[in-house]
Amino acid sequence: MLQAQRSARVGGARRAVAPAGRRLTVKVNNANVLIANTKGGGHAFIGLYLAKELLKKGHKVTIMNDGDESKLTKKTPFSKYSELVRDGATIAWGDPTKPSTYPRGSFSVVYDNNGKDMASCQPMIDHFKHKVDHYVFVSSAGAYKADPIEPMHVEGDARKSTAGHVEVEEYLKKARMPYTVFQPLYIYGPNTGKDCEQWFVDRIIRDRPVLIPAPGIQLTSLTHVEDVASMLALVPGNRDAIGEHYNVCSDRCISFVGIAKAVGKALGKEPEIVLYSPEKVGTGKSGKAEGFPFRTVHFFASSDKAKRELGWKPKHDFQKDVAALVADYKSLGRASKEVDFSVDDKILAALGKPVKASTSSNGNGAEKFTRVSSPSPAAASNPDMPRKASFSPRRDLKIQRTILPPNWRESLDGDSSDAVTASPARSTGRSSSVPRDWRSRL
Repeated sequence: MLQAQRSARVGGARRAVAPAGRRLTVKVNNANVLIANTKGGGHAFIGLYLAKELLKKGHKVTIMNDGDESKLTKKTPFSKYSELVRDGATIAWGDPTKPSTYPRGSFSVVYDNNGKDMASCQPMIDHFKHKVDHYVFVSSAGAYKADPIEPMHVEGDARKSTAGHVEVEEYLKKARMPYTVFQPLYIYGPNTGKDCEQWFVDRIIRDRPVLIPAPGIQLTSLTHVEDVASMLALVPGNRDAIGEHYNVCSDRCISFVGIAKAVGKALGKEPEIVLYSPEKVGTGKSGKAEGFPFRTVHFFASSDKAKRELGWKPKHDFQKDVAALVADYKSLGRASKEVDFSVDDKILAALGKPVKASTSSNGNGAEKFTRVSSPSPAAASNPDMPRKASFSPRRDLKIQRTILPPNWRESLDGDSSDAVTASPARSTGRSSSVPRDWRSRL
């Protein structure tokens, strides 16, 4: 008869010990979780939503946030930490690179949502080695090598050996930590610390052109922060996740032009989309473009592994969320705030497109533009529309009028009088009898 199943508590977790020869399973109740959260960037609000998700599952949560408390708590997402305190979380402020600043007590699960390289991650790893049941590193899908042939990233694809995230992942493996790595892509949602869809709203709500690196059909993943948190929160007690990597992304992707159209629809506007080459206008190269919030190449991944192994399923869809995102943008008063469009104007000028003439905006947030290219027929018939002066080579390019010397006829081949007689005075055109090399004789 098989030995009855025994149980033991380890680090706040209830561990089920299976009889010999059977697979070990773990069920965690009320784990003591520490979240090391970053002080800025696109991952900053992960800590807020992850804590909410873990608290709902009954875990005890402490957030140790990097940075200056007096400054960060004045802005989102950190200003929302009071909501977590009401739900029972503990908020601490410290330096993840200095163990002396860590919260006191023992933790069964640690999430590192702060570090990007060994300098910022190794102190925490070394401190919690052999002390925790599960160590979770929030890495980045940006560590994948771009693949122009099969652009969708799948766990196990080639990674950039020079990426700091990859070095940390290798260190966790060598340290024999019970680790899991999550690799988020672009994240959206309320309380974000980095603009994503807001970049498009900034322009469309003000009736400005949306400048998109050509061809505009590049696909990307946009994932709601609540879906990110729900995946990460599935780790405590799941020993099958140890040693694994998981992409954190929606199961749908969208093109750059698609984002603009979705935002335009939510605003009741038809966006003016201008495609351009960052390389040709001098504002980018190697998959990056100055002023543009995304990589200029395909950047999306598969979340099938998380669905299959963690039982995760996203609840959000960007197209269904975009109306709420626009409403949130307006409620924050961002439609009336000044936005720096200097990079846009530089690109528009290089393309010969309309550029902003005034930094002031009207009651609707729309700004005035001046056209630097030739006016359209509609502009020509409308005296109120801004138009440019006609092009003049002598004025605009400073070309001086050519004056022929009085004796230029003497340089002609043959009898100059006959040539003049054969060619009576003309009101237009150039005399065909002028030699081709007459300029060299001036």
